[in-house]
Amino acid sequence: MIESRELFLVRSGGAALILFLPMLLLGVILYGRIGMSSQSEGADALRRIADAGTSFPVMNALFHLGPLLLVPGTAALWTVLRGEGRDGWLLVAAAFAGLAVVVSAGVTFTLNQGLYRVAEGFSTASPERQALAASAAEMNLATQTGVELVQSLGIAFWLLAIAVAASAAGWPAWLVWLGVAGGIGFIAAGLSSVLFNVTLLSPMLAGLGGLGLLLFAIWMMATGVRLMTTAAT
Repeated sequence: MIESRELFLVRSGGAALILFLPMLLLGVILYGRIGMSSQSEGADALRRIADAGTSFPVMNALFHLGPLLLVPGTAALWTVLRGEGRDGWLLVAAAFAGLAVVVSAGVTFTLNQGLYRVAEGFSTASPERQALAASAAEMNLATQTGVELVQSLGIAFWLLAIAVAASAAGWPAWLVWLGVAGGIGFIAAGLSSVLFNVTLLSPMLAGLGGLGLLLFAIWMMATGVRLMTTAAT
């Protein structure tokens, strides 16, 4: 049962999920235009970041601070889906949402800001300083590879736990399975970041990850709209 005083929380959470969608997609577009990843070589990554200029910190903010919106979104979902047999799954979802937020907004955002500061003076530095900066960048990127796996798994299991709770609450089957598919896609995306050297497996995981991101975007929009149109009961 949703009381009238809880509607603001629910609808605000729905709006947060919808807002997360354009932030994520714009971050992905900028990320692709910059052309570097956690698998890039240190010197190449620093040059690309320097060439991107202010686009890089904008991408970093959109891509890695956006998950903060999962906090009000999860609170809204908890309010709507709570009930006998579902609270345990919602607790699991809240834990994984917290993990994804801490890793993305805390660790990954900070690591990328560090890369940006190093890249600012990279092109004019002496060869010795460039070599040191490249080595530091490679260690930074190697750390991000593991962090990306944790972040992807956090969002994946958040989605899967919400899907189980939504199914028990009687939500439409298509929306439940959309969440399940998005969760599986995020697992594939996370694995692709650490198995990129496996010739046959990596492209398949990357493709599934891209599909998972698309399904996640559709799920976020549909769920956000559902929350925003919730009525008191």
